[in-house]
Amino acid sequence: MTFLDQYKKQYINRNIQFVVIDLQGHILESDQTFIELKEGDLIYDVHPFFMSFSAILDATQASITYNCVHIEVQDKEFITDLKIFKKENHVLLVIYDLTEHYLDYQSIAQARNESIINSELVVLKNVELEERERFKNAFIQNFSHELRNPLTSIISITNLLEGTNLDNEQRQMVDFLKQSNSNLRLLLDDILSISMIASGRLQLRNKVFNLYDLLELIKFTYKSKTSQKSLRFVMEYDHKIPEYLEGDRLRLFQILTNLLDNALKFTEKGTITLNVKLNQKRANKVSLRFEVADTGIGIPSEKSNAIFESFTRLETEDKKEGVGLGLSIVKGLLSLMGSEVKVESIPGQGSIFYFDVTLIYALDLASKPIEKIKAKPIDVSKLKGHRKYKVLLVEDDERTQTVLFKALMETALFYIDLVNDGALVFETVMNNSYDIILMDVDLPNVPGDQITKLIRGFPFKDIKGIPIIGITGNVFKENIEGYLDDGMNAVVPKPFDFHELLETIIKHLK
Repeated sequence: MTFLDQYKKQYINRNIQFVVIDLQGHILESDQTFIELKEGDLIYDVHPFFMSFSAILDATQASITYNCVHIEVQDKEFITDLKIFKKENHVLLVIYDLTEHYLDYQSIAQARNESIINSELVVLKNVELEERERFKNAFIQNFSHELRNPLTSIISITNLLEGTNLDNEQRQMVDFLKQSNSNLRLLLDDILSISMIASGRLQLRNKVFNLYDLLELIKFTYKSKTSQKSLRFVMEYDHKIPEYLEGDRLRLFQILTNLLDNALKFTEKGTITLNVKLNQKRANKVSLRFEVADTGIGIPSEKSNAIFESFTRLETEDKKEGVGLGLSIVKGLLSLMGSEVKVESIPGQGSIFYFDVTLIYALDLASKPIEKIKAKPIDVSKLKGHRKYKVLLVEDDERTQTVLFKALMETALFYIDLVNDGALVFETVMNNSYDIILMDVDLPNVPGDQITKLIRGFPFKDIKGIPIIGITGNVFKENIEGYLDDGMNAVVPKPFDFHELLETIIKHLK
């Protein structure tokens, strides 16, 4: 026997067995490759499937093939292909042992099916997450809008109360009310910031600002806040840091105040420290490290990551206030700035939150400092001496109507007409002359932005030039830009300070 014959026998014949059967089904001969068969036995007794061999006797074709046949013989299971050939006075049965092949094929098919199923599950999960995200953002926007109307009324009424004759106890209660209003307004802004960060709608606005002024404002604010809890506030910064930098001052202020408020919330005694260090200054870029340290309750190591998630708060037996937004906003804003917040903490001793940011250092500002532009105070006396202005107040919320009407009347600057239905505004403007219109955006029947477009496009009478100031609880940037594109001269978001609204009104009066 040659080497080739040996290899054929070893690698080919071991998976193929030949069996010769007479026409009655008796085994005449077998090479016993992998199934031991006894000569003279009926092939039917080996396995019931072999009953099918008789089909070849009446068949017109010379052979029949059966694929993927499971045969269990002598406590062994084989997956085989069978070929039955009809000869002149006997039948040839060829058995191909393809157990390994079929098992591999089945594994591959199963893996492929599982991969397809997993892919579809990922798609479904992404769709579900997108739907949940859309629902969450829509809910936050609607919730924010609905809350801004009553908050506007509360702030306005508080300001009106503050201007009346109050005794000391009443003035103290008004101060508490103003502080609560401020906290609620900040909470609304935080919720809106979270929504805008999550949906990718928040963009940084980089402008030149005075870092030292920002730090002095923080120092003044938190010296007052900490003194109310008998705490010390310490601020230290490297005087080598340039005074004027370019970045998003508002968002940097939001990050620092959220970190400081968090420290204040969980510190009952000791010190809160804000430390600003110069990492490096290269070309026109400055890398700064901001650290907020406290001597508060500290954070367990297992919760050091969870505290940065939305609506997650650190709860102790005596500290459960807050809704868990501040640190999440810090994380989101720093991500937009290409940075991240880190924390080191020892339970019972305190925590240090720190982050690094890179800001632009405008080299020419060293010799040409920015002049501080001071806002001119409103000269109400000139307006009073001139004449009263006629205002159309378009507002459907009765509480906002009441406080705006009263506040505007107390200035003695205005005559006021009131409309609470969008469908009546255009007719009112057509039949009367107005110096300015205060237009709520969300009105019954016809929204304020659509009314504005109609007024701006009206070809007759001199009404398309009337200044229109929008008032809205829809405070997303794209909403406000859309209202301005529709023809509003200015948009004042709710809740607003009446002085802010009055400034805007006087600015646009002819």
